Amino acid sequence: MLSREDNELVTRVGKGTPLGRLMRRYWLPALLAREIAEPDCAPVRVRLLGESLVAFRDSAGRIGLVEEFCAHRRVSLFLGRNEEHGLRCVYHGWKYGVDGRCVDMPTEPPETDFRSRIRLAAYPTVELGGVVWAYLGDGAPPALPRFEWTGLRDDQRVVTRTWQECNWLQALEGGIDSMHASTLHTTLTPDTERAGLGGLWTVPVPLSDEVEITDYGHAYASIRPMPGGRKWVKVYHWVMPCHTVLRTWRC
Repeated sequence: MLSREDNELVTRVGKGTPLGRLMRRYWLPALLAREIAEPDCAPVRVRLLGESLVAFRDSAGRIGLVEEFCAHRRVSLFLGRNEEHGLRCVYHGWKYGVDGRCVDMPTEPPETDFRSRIRLAAYPTVELGGVVWAYLGDGAPPALPRFEWTGLRDDQRVVTRTWQECNWLQALEGGIDSMHASTLHTTLTPDTERAGLGGLWTVPVPLSDEVEITDYGHAYASIRPMPGGRKWVKVYHWVMPCHTVLRTWRC
């Protein structure tokens, strides 16, 4: 069991935290591309690594991911109007481009050029595999996250998202926990008793669990017995920092 202090260390991902700095060195999924499918469509709220952001697609089809609140009176830009190459705050009309720069300021005369001094935090994005990925770190982004599924055609994959009320580490742990899958996601029947698997409500004991350390994280194989002497093999890949990939075989 983790101590309270260690739990805080590995679950907090805000700016300046150890895990926050680590997470910001990778491309992370921010939202589905279809949520901002068309130029000048409505913006979308995004909460990522403890930061409140909004995503939008401008008139030229470029994707912006900027801090949610206008620099003027801190009104949410989720309520803004996405128009003519920028996102305009509905309160006083300040308008921001995809790079976070203020491109229009109706409340100031042009000669002051005050808008050139205003800029929101904005992050690089890339559209890949039906997902908008974001890089929240400093310096040049790393290589793109080219998983096997990101290279498929749109008609060959289904991309969805779910809401999990937990921290990132609990979600990761649940994704690679083979024992919970055997218990929670398996319906045991009297056939299991006849197959010698321990009875109606007893979960099959793993034959073996094996872990191989890799340069991207680790690969973890879990082997379970099945009726008729067959085996069910599940291989989980943990890809830094928080991705899991599952493959299953029956043999």
